[in-house]
Order: sequence, then C-alpha cells, then structure tokens
Amino acid sequence: MVTVKFAVFLALSVFCLAACGQAEERPKHEKPRERLSSMNYVLFMDKLHQKVKPFWLPKTNSGKSGSVIFSLNRRGDVSDLKIARSSSDNGFDKDMLATINLAVPLPSLPVGAPQTVQMEFTFNQDVHQYLIKGAPAEVKLAIQKIDKRIAAAGPKKLGELYFERGKLWLQIEEKEKAVADFAAAITAGNTGLEVLTAKAKANNSLGYYKECLDDCAQILKSGGQHCDIYVLQSDAYLNSGKIKEAFAVANQAIALAPQSADGYTARAYAYNLTGDYKKAIADCNLALERDNKCIAAYAYRGDAEEELKMYDQALGDYGKTIELSPLDVGALLRRAELYNQIGQFHRAIVDCTDAIKLDGDNGEAYFYRSYANTQLSLNAQAKNDQDKAEALGFIGQ
Repeated sequence: MVTVKFAVFLALSVFCLAACGQAEERPKHEKPRERLSSMNYVLFMDKLHQKVKPFWLPKTNSGKSGSVIFSLNRRGDVSDLKIARSSSDNGFDKDMLATINLAVPLPSLPVGAPQTVQMEFTFNQDVHQYLIKGAPAEVKLAIQKIDKRIAAAGPKKLGELYFERGKLWLQIEEKEKAVADFAAAITAGNTGLEVLTAKAKANNSLGYYKECLDDCAQILKSGGQHCDIYVLQSDAYLNSGKIKEAFAVANQAIALAPQSADGYTARAYAYNLTGDYKKAIADCNLALERDNKCIAAYAYRGDAEEELKMYDQALGDYGKTIELSPLDVGALLRRAELYNQIGQFHRAIVDCTDAIKLDGDNGEAYFYRSYANTQLSLNAQAKNDQDKAEALGFIGQ
C-alpha cells in the first residue's frame, strides 16, 4: 500500500489532497522504478496547484467546506469522481465537482507512484492559504487585502478578520504576528474554540509553553472535554519539564477518547523522554490498532526502537512515516540520523539532500550530511555542509 498525504492551498480555498493506492507488483527481472522521493511530490503539488487554481471559482458564498473523491491514473485522467463529504450547499457541491472536471487532465503522477491512486480534495472557500514554498507572495497579497478590510470594518467583523489574517501569518512562518492576531480576535469578541485552539498551538510551536498552557486552561474552563487540548497540554508540559503533569493529561486524553490514537501517542512521547522505551512501544502499538496511519505512532515507536538498538524495526517505522508524510522534513532527518549511526552514510546523504530540497534553511540536515560526508572522506563537501549548519545555528551534539 502506497499512501501519500499532502495539501495544496488555493488562493480562494483550502485544497487538501490525500492519495492512497496499491503498489504494483513488478516482475523479477524488470528494472526497478526510480525511487519515489519527497521532492517528487513537491513538484507534483506545484503543478497541481497551477492547473486547478484557475477553475476554482465558486458561485456561492456559503463559507462551508466539502470534499470530493476520485481515482487518478498516471496520465492525469480522472474517474469515479463523486462527493465524499457534502458541504450541505448544493451550489458549492456542484462547484467542487466542476472544478475537477474542468481541470482534467491533471498533471501526471510522480515517477514511482502506482498506476492509479485514489484522491480526496477538501475545498474551503473562506481560508486563504497556500503552503508551497514558492508562494509567499500570494499569501502576502491576501494579507494586504485583509489589512484593508480590517481598516474599514466595523467592530462586529474585526474578530473574524483578525482570525483570518492570523491563519495567513502562519503560512509564511510569521508565528509571532499570528499569535498577536489571534489575541486581537479574542479581544474583539471572537472567542470560539477554533480561535482559542489556534492561539494555543501557535504559542506551543513558538516555545511559549506557559502561554500555551494558559490558553488550554481557558479552553477547558469554558466547558466541555477536549481530547486534542489534553494532548496539546501534554506536549507543553513535557517541553516545560513537567513530566508528572504531562502523564496526567495524556491519561485524561485516553480516558476521554479511548478509541483515539492521540492520547496514546502523547503518552508514548512522554515515555520516550523518560527512557521507558518498552512502554512507549506498547502505547504506539495501541495507537496503531486504532489508526494504522498514525504518523506520530510510527515516529515515536521508531525512536524507542532506535534507543533499544532495534535498528531494522526503527528503519521500518521511519520509512513508514516518510511513506505517509513525504513532505515531513523531520521524518527524513530521523532516518538520516539513524543511517549515520549504523554506518549507511550514502543513504543518510540522500535523506538529508531531500530534506534540504524541502527546507533549505534546516541546519540539522546540513549537519547530518556533513557527518556522513566526513565518514566517506568527502572533506570538501563535509566542510561546506558544516559551515552551512553553523551559519544556521546548528552546531550539533
């Protein structure tokens, strides 16, 4: 089974794609296909964005979201197109179907992909996002438009507009500005769960763990039980060095939603940080019983297996994280670090190079590649990578 998850965000809509397909069986003597790398998907996503975007012109102003599902073959032909999740707005649903039909043929699948994959696209008219690295100009243009709307808006609209702009700031890694806008949205009266959660997550990603925990407490105080908030609390507590509290809220998440994988992965992460790797593996197994595509479970299980020197199993789990999330730089670097550890330096270089293609400012990728190049006596390349890693603030351990 080949599974690919990635997202393409159109200027007038969120456009998410997840592709699942059965890997082809290859005759014994057939030449192996080219390796299916993360970079293949970056290029495919960019082509897909350019092809579909001009056709996404919904006639309705519903503000709702929905999704379509279809099969795509290597030539870019579409079959079995249908509504996967209705927006509950008939006009919007028709626009989603029309967008795909008008864009056919879609770009060819990346080299190494199966003959046919199943794809699901989610459309959301109200979000102005685009995640491709080369598209910050589109996001900034959308921000400028919202700036003008904020300047002219009455008090009732400000909360919604600040929230919309905050989400845009996140797309170009302006997290401080995002937090400021989420706070402004709340001050303006937009105190919905989505806004509070966005602010909590942004604070956590910035390393503002106290502020994140304050946000989580405010959400829980407003009533209701929220498994995802307990999971977020657990992460913030762990990063604050409060291990006991992290376990407590992870257990609350599990008690609240025992059929969800998230509580188990939160607790597995805590077990890894405390060195209880066998318990971490057990929790990851429980998570995967509930969701066999849970990326965090494969990643954390791989971490535990690496610590226990179960290197083949760790490589398998790291490979699974990359298969499920080929644009995840962290997943590539997890495997690269292990390749270096077990002496497979050429493979480490490949993973690091893929990571650099996805994120050219990742100092860790240059550091691991420098190490691999040194071990292969490629001293000039190693020195260049070391200098780059240090310039990006990554000295290594």
